[in-house]
Amino acid sequence: MAEDVRVYGDFHRISPDIYEQLKGAIPFDQVEYDGDVLRVDHEGPYLYIDDFLELIRDLLPENGYGHVEYIDEVEWEVTRYTIKPGGIQSKVVKVDNVVDAHQKEHGL
Repeated sequence: MAEDVRVYGDFHRISPDIYEQLKGAIPFDQVEYDGDVLRVDHEGPYLYIDDFLELIRDLLPENGYGHVEYIDEVEWEVTRYTIKPGGIQSKVVKVDNVVDAHQKEHGL
């Protein structure tokens, strides 16, 4: 099976009540929840996550937050999402630029 995307994320301050409202909408293969932090992971075909991110945005408590890295291995892009109550920010970075920035930062 071709792995077109790799997606992983974590969401903090997820109460059991919020998790109950979310769990039917989670599109990820792997889900880990410990009573406060929800971690999600997916490797495989393209995964649509916009509806899920909007739902989590709307359910996050005041001090809640989350991050998702969406790595498109076909287009060689990473989309980094930052989710806070009432807002989703995203930034797209070409994978080559990520490697270049890492190498420059570490003097490689």
